[in-house]
Amino acid sequence: MKLIAMTGAAGLALGWAVAGTATAQWVSFTDETATRLTLTSVGAGDGQEKDIASGDLDRDGDLDIIVVRKAPFSNPGPDTHVLLMNDGTGLVEQTGTLAADLLIPSDARDVLIADLDGDLWPDVVICNTFDNPPRYLRNMGNDGMGVWLGLDEETATRFPSLPPLLGQSPGPLFCAVWAEDVTGNGARDLYFGNYNPGGTATEDVLFINDGTGHFTNETVARMGDRRRSAFASGVEIHDMNGDGFNDIVKISTLFAVTPWNTNGIFICFNNGAGVFDTTAFQTVTTAQPYMLTVGDLNDDQMMDIYVASDDEDLVKMAQSVNGDGTINYQTTVLTSAISPRTRRFGGNTKFVDIDSDGDLDAAVAPVDVDIQNCTGPLAGEFCLLRNDGTGTMDDPYAIDTEIHVRPHDYTFVDINNDGCMDIFMGLCTGWQVFIQSNCAVGGCPWDLNGDGFVLSADLAIVLGAWNAPYLSADVAQLLGSWGACP
Repeated sequence: MKLIAMTGAAGLALGWAVAGTATAQWVSFTDETATRLTLTSVGAGDGQEKDIASGDLDRDGDLDIIVVRKAPFSNPGPDTHVLLMNDGTGLVEQTGTLAADLLIPSDARDVLIADLDGDLWPDVVICNTFDNPPRYLRNMGNDGMGVWLGLDEETATRFPSLPPLLGQSPGPLFCAVWAEDVTGNGARDLYFGNYNPGGTATEDVLFINDGTGHFTNETVARMGDRRRSAFASGVEIHDMNGDGFNDIVKISTLFAVTPWNTNGIFICFNNGAGVFDTTAFQTVTTAQPYMLTVGDLNDDQMMDIYVASDDEDLVKMAQSVNGDGTINYQTTVLTSAISPRTRRFGGNTKFVDIDSDGDLDAAVAPVDVDIQNCTGPLAGEFCLLRNDGTGTMDDPYAIDTEIHVRPHDYTFVDINNDGCMDIFMGLCTGWQVFIQSNCAVGGCPWDLNGDGFVLSADLAIVLGAWNAPYLSADVAQLLGSWGACP
């Protein structure tokens, strides 16, 4: 199944559709946690805060999962992390045998999986808070006989030491991380969003990749005062205005700090040399944003933004680009008439083509990073919204279903190898695996042109959309499926 997610960009239309509009006729799920999930280092009722990333770590054609854990909400409490390998039928924990360094506790608040050293094997970055520096786990590849060697921590030789950051001592309170190339050398750089609950500004951090997965801290030179944040709960990097250079889309919320002087989502535009303070920034919204995700919702080659807000969520649809490089957006407010699940605090937000119709649907976790809302009057439900292809969202689930639970985070992976995305969740208490029960795809996910074969014509489609949405790991996955469809 195609990788979702580090890019957030739209999938190509594959010609698959699910008919009908009633709840039972859209995507539906069954809870198969008991038979699809095997844990060893953590309990079935684990109550820690969880953040999740997926990627094909062993390059066997399916998506594996990293879960990072800490004490819930704004409380220090480092804990161990979890590696779940996808064997095509279920998720099996192999932390101790393949990623023992994940058993070293840290106060982790985000995690990403991406190839950072250019060897086509996706690595892992753990974004820590409460004075813990970020961590780098290198993917060791295979042993030449096709046996994956796992992950090995190389933080000391990959990442620079951090200087004291504005408003913080001794270390950072990172909350978000994203990987993408901002310098144009083809290697993904790293942006860490920071926060300071003390009411004064702090600084985000930009690590620049030399092309081999070794990083230098060039934040001040490339960001200037745009490195500043109050609470940077979300950040992504994309070419927002179509000029060929990747821009930084970040949140600074809770209180106003310079240079933003308001709460909001802000775009820092790349001047073409990986510098972000030589042109005016753009304020996208000031509507109490908390999380965001970026992708092309209507296949117009422009990047749209889903805003998870402390009030009503928003969809910001890009309409056109001005002469100065700023973007005109049309705003849709997701009122309770559209969904009863988009008006409470929103957490981690992601796009996925969940119904395999060629456009991106949206999902939002209901659990806040900062404020306890697993229970009580502020508690919400997981929200899965359908895109009609134009970027217009609706909630087909008029009544609660099994998926309307309370995860800290989640990811989409094809667990049972039927060509449809399933959902893995890390709940306030415990875990859940939801298998898509009315999958209409089946068969051969990499047969992009529908000719019954995975061959050069499909590779041409992927290469033509390189990095939007396809990455090197997708090419490896496609080549691993080469030949006639079963």
